[in-house]
This record gives sequence, structure tokens and C-alpha cells, in this order.
Amino acid sequence: MNSNYKELGKKTSALIVLALALTGPAYASTPSSTNYQLPEYTFGSGGTNNSTSTNFRLKGVAGEVEFGRPSSTNYKLGSGLTYLNKSNVPPAPALSNPSANYDRLKLVINTNNHPTDTEFAVAISTDNFASDIQYVKSDNTIGSSLTTTDFRTYTSWGSASGVYITGLQRNTTYYVKAKARQGSFTESEWGPASTGVPTSDAALTFSIDSSNITFNNLNSGNAYTDTSKSTTVTTSTNAYNGYVVNARTTGALTSGATTIADYTSPNSSPTSWAGLGFGYTTTDSDLIGGTNDRFTNGGAKYAGFTTSSPGDPVADHAGPILSSISNEQFTINYRVTVDSTQKAGRYNTTVLYVVVPSY
Repeated sequence: MNSNYKELGKKTSALIVLALALTGPAYASTPSSTNYQLPEYTFGSGGTNNSTSTNFRLKGVAGEVEFGRPSSTNYKLGSGLTYLNKSNVPPAPALSNPSANYDRLKLVINTNNHPTDTEFAVAISTDNFASDIQYVKSDNTIGSSLTTTDFRTYTSWGSASGVYITGLQRNTTYYVKAKARQGSFTESEWGPASTGVPTSDAALTFSIDSSNITFNNLNSGNAYTDTSKSTTVTTSTNAYNGYVVNARTTGALTSGATTIADYTSPNSSPTSWAGLGFGYTTTDSDLIGGTNDRFTNGGAKYAGFTTSSPGDPVADHAGPILSSISNEQFTINYRVTVDSTQKAGRYNTTVLYVVVPSY
């Protein structure tokens, strides 16, 4: 037994086993919260070229862009870490003067397929932005500052119909250019400029077809009535807010001390003819001063002339005028009716027609 024991002892070495009980998290030294653990992290930049889902697409860049401007149909990527995708620079807007106006030009935004929620701002200048730089405000006037409310969608800029920039100087060439944005931090640079047709001078011509009218003799054969005489007024103008032709007389039809009274119905409420006097009707079916078709609805209605200035409206064209008015005509038809006891004589008066353009 002893000899055997000694032999075993020569071949045996000590074996020490250490067991550790781990009771904490495996990565206690990494950033953690109650519910999450970040097992590994490093510093640097990263990104993705074109990650997509059902409704979104992400375009990414790792690091700063040293040169070039990555772009797509509707966006352009600015260089540097602080930029997001930027809206495409819009092409030059269309600027024109289709109505030959003297103080405004028509502007149409060129969207170049920008999304519908893209907003545009417009700058305007008389020297191609060398020193005169102004902006089209939200009310279509021009001002020296550009504010966030001056950015508007294509729809707010009038879509394909455009808007009229007002308050411009006549006979002056204007330049316009646009920029775009779609959300925060996406504002583009200014695009190229276009030139508007120089604005025209204010224009107005007015005429009547005859300066004298002679009524027929009033007798029993025509029931003491004449309805055959008229005056046609002709107007041409580029007044943006249109024009009004007013009429009045210098007094009643008079022969010596005898007069023929004016028809009793007023311009604001003409009536089918009933009774005696001197009156008129007009072919203008859209006349200011009362119900627009009051002279033409249901047949001719008549009113008596006033002697007060500026007179009553007998013809007009309301603004805005998007195409210059050229040789527009309305006819004022007269009627005179007396009874058999009216004293014979040559009766006269003067009718004054005055055109008032609204620039």
C-alpha cells in the first residue's frame, strides 16, 4: 500500500478550479437604459444610398460632400452635414402683358413638376437684379422684403392662369425669377430670370355715333310717340377696373316757356313704358347702379334723365379687365310721348355722355 501510494504521488499535480457566478448584465460598461442595452458602438458617419419602404424613400450620404450636387427630379442635395434635400431650382416664370395694361404684368409660375405642396417666392427688378431687388408680396403688390407669407403654392399663384403683379411703372421693363421650398430647410437658390413686356400707357377712346337727333313730328298718326331714335356709344380702353358711361341732360325738353317732362321712373328702377314724358332705355344687360339687367329683363324698361352731375350709368364694363376692351358698343334708345294737348313747338335739350375709366 505504501509503495503504491508513493508511486501515485509522483505523478499527481494540484488542480485548482475557480467558478465565478455572474449576477449582473453581460455588458454593464456600455450605454444602457431600463429596457435597452447598446452592446457596441463606434464614432463616425454612415448612411444609405436608397432605402425604401411602401410609402417612403431615404437618400443618404456618408460624410460631407466635397463637390457636386446629387439631385433627383424634384430635389437637390446641398453639400455639408447641415443640409437636407433641397427643392429643385424652378425655371424662369412667364411674364407677359396680354391686356396691354399700364400698371401690371401677368405672372405664371413654372413648376417643372414640383410636388403640389411646393411653395414659390418671386423676386422682381427693373435692372436685372443689379441693384433694384424687390419681391412679389402675398397680395401681388411689390415690396422690399421677402417674408414667409410671400411663399405660395402653385395654386395660390393662380395655377396656369397666373396672377397680375400690380403697382408697376408704365413703359418699364421688369425681370422676375423664382425660388422654391417644400418644408423646412429645403429652400432652393433663385432660378433664372425672364423679362416682361414693357407696360403700356393708359389708353382710352370714346365716341358717339351722332351729335344731333331729330324726333319725328308727334301727331295722332303716331299716337304722339316716337321710339325710333337712339345713340350708340363706343369705348376702347385698357383700364384694369373698367369704365362707366354716365348720362344726364341740361334740362327738360323745352320750347319757349313750355316743357315736356322727363319720364318719372329713375335709373335705379326703370319700368315698362306707361304715361307721358321723355325717357330712355339701354342695351347694357349688366349695368351697375341697381339690378344688373334692370333695363333689359322682360323687354325694354325706361327711365327719365337726371340733370344732376355726374349723371346716371347707361353703359359700363366692370373690371378686372384681362383683355383690353376694343370698340365695345352699347345703344341708348329714346322715347318721347305726349298727349294731344301738348303745345306745338320745337323742343330741345342737350344730353351729355361722360365716360369714366377706372385705372
